[in-house]
Formats: sequence, structure tokens, C-alpha cells
Amino acid sequence: MPNLDNCQQNFTWHNWNGNLTATPSNYCKPTDANDLPKIVLAAKNAGKKVRVLGGGFSWTPVVPTNDYMIDMTNFNRIISVDMEKNLVTVEAGMMVGDLSVELSEKYKLSLETETVIPYVTVGGAVALGCHGTGYNQGTYSDLVVGMEVILADGTWRTFTVESDGEEMMNALRVSLGALGIIFSVTLQCVPLFNLQVVDGRADMVDTINNIQKLVTSHDYVEVFWFPFNKQCWIKTWDKTPKPATESEIKWGWDELKTYLEISTFGKFLMDRLQNTPSLTPLIMQFFSFLMPENKLADNVIAESSLVFHYQTSYLQVWDMSYCINIPNNDFTNVQKAWNQVVNRVNALKDQGLYPQNMVLHTRYIQNSSAYLSPTVGNDHTCCIEILTFNGDGRPTSQYEDYFKQIEQDWIALGGKPHWGKAIYSIDNLKSMYGANMAKFLQIRQSLDPNQVFMNDFLYQVFQMQPSK
Repeated sequence: MPNLDNCQQNFTWHNWNGNLTATPSNYCKPTDANDLPKIVLAAKNAGKKVRVLGGGFSWTPVVPTNDYMIDMTNFNRIISVDMEKNLVTVEAGMMVGDLSVELSEKYKLSLETETVIPYVTVGGAVALGCHGTGYNQGTYSDLVVGMEVILADGTWRTFTVESDGEEMMNALRVSLGALGIIFSVTLQCVPLFNLQVVDGRADMVDTINNIQKLVTSHDYVEVFWFPFNKQCWIKTWDKTPKPATESEIKWGWDELKTYLEISTFGKFLMDRLQNTPSLTPLIMQFFSFLMPENKLADNVIAESSLVFHYQTSYLQVWDMSYCINIPNNDFTNVQKAWNQVVNRVNALKDQGLYPQNMVLHTRYIQNSSAYLSPTVGNDHTCCIEILTFNGDGRPTSQYEDYFKQIEQDWIALGGKPHWGKAIYSIDNLKSMYGANMAKFLQIRQSLDPNQVFMNDFLYQVFQMQPSK
């Protein structure tokens, strides 16, 4: 049996957003890696399932189980750094932001792309194919060149590109936790670099009409639109050999969250969003006004990790994100996806409805080789998301129909959902991935024939029946 000092029975778990709960029969937070295979074997012998928990920041029910849940956050250190090859091997429970800081300060290394939020775990970011921005960068998972995994039979196995080939790695890179427990990953790094940072506003219609030029002329681009504003907010970052001018930067999002939570006027505004929805346009215009601006001449230059993790806090929101192909630098579908949101928002306003009261947001990345990555098979990808505030228990009925409509719009454009965000068309996922899903499931069957690392959500995604 596992070390029961690190396992609780009938523990109630819920995710950060509060939309997911579970009461696993055993909630384990081991401190000794040797307990991990013991927990797996205890579950297998009892005919139970195992799900692994990172930070708990997903909206989709990837983690919940009534059987064994393993919290990996005690495994949170760098194991080794290969300075010759610029490789770092890190335990899966380390937060991506902590990894960035340690790589920067101790080793003068960086990753070429990062998630925005710094407190998701490395294992979670890899397993769900999370991403940042960077038109010529892949997802976080595509940085993985090796992985140490505890398999369903309790054995440890180290996978690498050299020893196991790209097919196996492309299953492991985005596995949804369905192949085993990720204990550590080896990530490809680069020498530390600085980024020139420009935040600014521009006419929203002109920006989207000329989005190809904007995205392809910068290393990293993000575009935000608060509904009912004529302007959008644009972030561009470009690599530069110039020395850093900033060691700490106020990015706007953290200030907005703090302002809304501690300011009497801020709380008043958030109450109005729920109680007097007709004020939403005015409040969105005020939120947009609060976003900072700086011009190129301001010479804001910072280390990459600081720039990538520009948001360290998060309003409680409902979030849905889809990845849409950009074939041969043709941004037509990106423009359609954006305008579908704008048109629906404006049409619903005419009906007195305001289901979206937070940003429309786009990031632009390359493709991915991972079989279950939502960017697999693309040339380049626009990751587009809509967010709405639900931090005060706002009924889902006020926004879910709208989210479902937008989802269908984006699916019609060939989009595939971000695994960690809200997904409604779960039954369609297997057909969306086609041959890539088939390749993944073949490897899944070989590594976990007894279906130890499954839950209800994955059975639905993979269209599998539980084994008897």
C-alpha cells in the first residue's frame, strides 16, 4: 500500500474556477517519488483508476475521479541542466514561472515560448498542450525532448526522441494524463534573451483587416478586445540584443484585478456587470482605458521570462479557446473567427443580452507535432479565446448558450479546442483528430491496456467503453 501519511480518504477536491469537484477515495500528495508506483499498483490491484493533478487550473474535467487522485506539486525542482546542449530536466510539479526564474538567474537560459500564467505546473502544461505566443514557436509541449513516466504496471520508464522515436514522443507530448504519471520532462532551452516590449491601442477593425502584416512582422503578438470598444489592445515583443531596461513591470492585468478586488468603485463595477448588465458597454470601455500603453521610443526591454509571464493573477472567468489554422499565411479564417464574436456580441446587445463581459483574445503560434495538440497539422495557428466574468457565481445560463454558438462557428472553420478550457462538443473530438487520434489510441493501448489512467471525460473523448 502507498504511504497513507500522504493519502487522505474521501477528500473533496475542486478546481481553481470552482466548476469541477471530485471526492476521490484516495487523495495522495506524496513527498517520496518511490511512493508513486506503489500508489499506481494499489489502484490497479483494487480495480481503481488514477488521475494526476497539477495546479487545478483547467475548466475541462480532465482530472476528476472518484478513485485515486495524485497531487504532484511536491515534486517541484530542477533535476539537471545540460549546459552544452541547453537542456533542462525538471520535475513535473514545478511551476512554469519558478522554472523560468531559476533558468534565468542560475543558468542564463530561457525557453523560447511560455504559458502566460506562471503558476501552472510543467507537467500540466505539457499534458494539455498549453501555449504562449510566437508565430514561429510551437506549444510548450513541443519543447519536450524527453520524459520520465510511471506506467500502469508500476514501472519507471524514460522516453527520449533518440531511444523511442518521434511517434512515441508525439503521443507523450500531449497525453491528457492518459498514458501514465509524468514525473519529469526534459525541455529544450536557448540562451537567455531580451525582448523589446510595446503595448498600444489601435482601431479594432483596421487591426483585424491588416492582421497578417501585424503578426508576421513581429516575433510575438497578442491582440485583445474588450467588447463595445472601437479600439483593441495590442502587445508585440521582438528579440533584441539591447540590454534590459526593466527588472519589474506592471503589465495592466494584475493592476486591473487588484483594482477591481480592493477598490470600492471596482467592486461596484463588477456588481453592475451582474446586476445591471446594460452598463456592460460602458464598463468594458473603462476596462479598456485602464490597459497600459508604451511606445517603441519608451525603450521597454526585459528578459524573456518576465515578458512571457506578464499576468500573475487572474479574475475568475469562464474561458473557451479554439485553435484555427492559418494556411500559407492566409488569415481569412482568423478574421472570420474574430468577426463572428464581434457580430454576435453586437446582435445580442440589441436584444439586451450581454453574455461576454471580458476580453476576446488572440495569440499566434506555429504548429505542433503532438498527435493530440489542437495545433497538429496546421501551418501556423491562431489561438482565439473568449472570456466572461463569473467570479460571483453568475449563472451559467447567462453565457453558456452564447459560448456554444461561438464554439460551433469556430468548429465550422476547422478549429480544435484547447484541452484545458471549456469544451462543449466533446463527442466530436475523436473525429476532429482523425488519424492522429487513432495513432495516439494505439500507443495508449500498448502502455495502459487495463485503462488505469482513465476517467469519465476521457472515455467520452476517446469514445471508449470501460474494460471489465
